[in-house]
Amino acid sequence: MKQLTLGCLMLSLAVLMVSCAHDEPGASGAAGIQSVNMMMPSRGVDVPVTIVTPAEGSAFPLVVMAHGHGGSREEGGGYRMVAETMARHGIASIRMDFPGCGDSIESFTENNLSNMLLDLQAAREYAGSRAEIDEDRVGLLGYSMGGRLVVLLGEIDPSYKVMVAWTPAVANGAERELNSLGGPDTYHTLKERARETGIAEYTTQWGTTLQLGHRWFTDLEETMPLESLAAFEGPLLVLYGDQDDVVPPATSEAAIAAATNSNEVVRHVVAGADHGLGFYTDQAEIAAEVVDTTVEFLSQRL
Repeated sequence: MKQLTLGCLMLSLAVLMVSCAHDEPGASGAAGIQSVNMMMPSRGVDVPVTIVTPAEGSAFPLVVMAHGHGGSREEGGGYRMVAETMARHGIASIRMDFPGCGDSIESFTENNLSNMLLDLQAAREYAGSRAEIDEDRVGLLGYSMGGRLVVLLGEIDPSYKVMVAWTPAVANGAERELNSLGGPDTYHTLKERARETGIAEYTTQWGTTLQLGHRWFTDLEETMPLESLAAFEGPLLVLYGDQDDVVPPATSEAAIAAATNSNEVVRHVVAGADHGLGFYTDQAEIAAEVVDTTVEFLSQRL
């Protein structure tokens, strides 16, 4: 993965600098689970995280969750649903807001693959230090750009046992973004503007205006997630909707084809689902299918 891989070799050093997180008011428990919001130090800044665990017991496996580009640790309520359902099945989880997202105190210009990978590993180390967590049973869940992140992380740190990728944005380099940002000319104009001024603004198809930093572009260009998938040896679930026009089904199928060394690859196609997988479109049956399929896969393999 070129320069980004070398940079991520410093992850272990960065994690050693993580101190104890401090709880925010509002820790809650319901129906056999405990959910706690806190701020966790990573990269010298406070990162908002939520840890969800079963209310009783110990030696819980852990799932580290990565949200999508411009999303949040809630993902339209979908990530809360899957975290709480996992906890009811004996699985703990940690999820965070990446730079410029949700409750993050950072600018979106700090939202790049390098920073997000550092935050994911810091979260894994913090959650794994808790007495109730089994550090040897840790899995990954990523949605959209978060799917790209967990694929990259699975190569950087092969200790992750299981991976779930929801409609993963795993086209190599910036192949997808060259088109999704308005074509190659627009992409390169935005990249040059970010290099010169530090900020390039663009508006997503959902009407959200995001401010991209230069490293967002270069990190994408330097990473080859389909090659990273070939390094993952554990069970892999790739889940996507057959109506997805943001990360097309062909991209998810490319992820499946690339996972040549995984000991188990499971494909789950959600009929009638677009990129939001039911969470952003009030499609309760679709959302439930996504959550139930994911939790069943993880609970049987962690």
